[in-house]
Amino acid sequence: MIELDDPIWDTLQGGYRSPYNPVSALRRLQAAKTAEEQKKVYAELWNELHHQGDLGICSYACIPQLVRIAQCSPPMTYDLFAMIAVIETERHENGNPRIPGYLRDDYATALSAIPQLIAIASPPKWDESCIKAACAALAASKGNRILARAYLEMNQDSAIAFLREETGYEP
Repeated sequence: MIELDDPIWDTLQGGYRSPYNPVSALRRLQAAKTAEEQKKVYAELWNELHHQGDLGICSYACIPQLVRIAQCSPPMTYDLFAMIAVIETERHENGNPRIPGYLRDDYATALSAIPQLIAIASPPKWDESCIKAACAALAASKGNRILARAYLEMNQDSAIAFLREETGYEP
């Protein structure tokens, strides 16, 4: 895992394909005590690490750090899970760069921690967005990008319509 004091952060590109150093955001996330504080940091990370399907190496390098932080301070919002699901599904699309060799093992280890993070997550309410993001992250972490994308895109109304059409299910 790239340590937060490593100067390589200054050279990594984010979702706009320009350099973005996330260290101050990651430190603020690590210090966050409330869901609102986490949400503010994630707003910056969403803006910088993902842009209309585009990712950069910084997007991948942040995943192990985000997981490390979440293991010490359980996620209180859906953002961690949604971000992991989006980055993992999008990294295979849109001509996004491959994960460099020096990040591969840490990235894979971070994905393997998703089930544990779901178990310790502490959002005040497991609403539809939290459940969707957790299911999407779990699917993505297990290599099922299609189900991950379906969880990200589908809502309760579209799920009911799908179930009616495909199986005749009526809730």
